[in-house]
Amino acid sequence: MDKKTVLVIGAHMDDCEIGAGGLIAKAVKQGHRVVLVNVASDYSSWRTTQGREKEVRERILKKAEEIGVEKRFLGYGYQQVPRTLDAIKKIAEVAIDVQPDLTLFHNRYEPSPSDHSTVGYIAERAVRDATRVLDTYVPFSQEMYAYEVYPRNFDFVPDTFINITDVIAEVAQWPNYFDEIYAGDIHQKKDPNMKSTHGLTGPRTEIRSEVLGEEPVPLWPHGELKLYTAAFRGLQCGARFAEAYMSLDKRVLGSGLLQQIAQIR
Repeated sequence: MDKKTVLVIGAHMDDCEIGAGGLIAKAVKQGHRVVLVNVASDYSSWRTTQGREKEVRERILKKAEEIGVEKRFLGYGYQQVPRTLDAIKKIAEVAIDVQPDLTLFHNRYEPSPSDHSTVGYIAERAVRDATRVLDTYVPFSQEMYAYEVYPRNFDFVPDTFINITDVIAEVAQWPNYFDEIYAGDIHQKKDPNMKSTHGLTGPRTEIRSEVLGEEPVPLWPHGELKLYTAAFRGLQCGARFAEAYMSLDKRVLGSGLLQQIAQIR
């Protein structure tokens, strides 16, 4: 397969990796270009990261380099992403610049946190209408899918499942890195009595399996979320672990780039 560009848009620092981690891992292993966008990335606007803005951004970029992806920041505040034309234009500018062959973002109907649904709405508008809102013409693929972060009862009806069993070992552990940032571990070393404003103080479980390796793997809460969601979606499609997506361009359903990436091991 020729090298392609995958664009994944998320509200917060870990949303892309949680929602589409399996696909990201597969795409990177196949040599595709993967660009992740953090829309709410003004870390001075969130109590959890206030005073650590430089450190947080450096750690996010370090993880991106480790995974093998590009990371971009749009600079909106936490729970301050607007449903405006200016916000749509910012994402459209990224789309025009990278010219994705495949784009993934939040489900626009996810009820909370509100940044998730907002990003789902403006990202779809931006990708569909990029050439019109920016008054230019740079054609790129309209293959788009919505992903899930928190699997709850809302209007998310997946029609595309991909088997991520071969990459679940690394993908389930990616959120640990971000949970450590949320927990403010550097601050806690200075004050052991300090409680994280995000409610995270460390791994809460260890798991063993032949898929994850012989050694016990500690998982922070969002790592558990990724693992158990992948197990649930796997049960639905006959895989050990899977990711579920909702296609936003039915013309490519079953034959698009997402399925091509997913089928190669």
